[in-house]
Amino acid sequence: MVPEIDVVSFKKRLDARAEGKDDFFVLDVRNPNEQQIALVPGTDKLIPVSELAARIEEIKSQIDKEILVYCRSGGRSGMACGILAQAGFKSYKNVAGGILAYSDLVDPKMQKY
Repeated sequence: MVPEIDVVSFKKRLDARAEGKDDFFVLDVRNPNEQQIALVPGTDKLIPVSELAARIEEIKSQIDKEILVYCRSGGRSGMACGILAQAGFKSYKNVAGGILAYSDLVDPKMQKY
């Protein structure tokens, strides 16, 4: 069972981080072309889930932070959480529903695809 965070709580945490009241890392595991369509403001890094295991060193410096992972709908980010666990990360959450839920519940102007 992968720990999850709902998109409304995710947005609240993003706002708190912008104010210096929270500290975590936001990982987008979609493909680059998807990020060109829609992007959650405050995203720290894009690494497609298909490349995450091979590129894990790029985020190893974040191993002591909580990692919040999102994709389009939550499936790939759930897989990414498993990869993070295998790589020794202890604190991570799947953003439940991904960009689609974010668009529905947080930012209706965000383009769906």
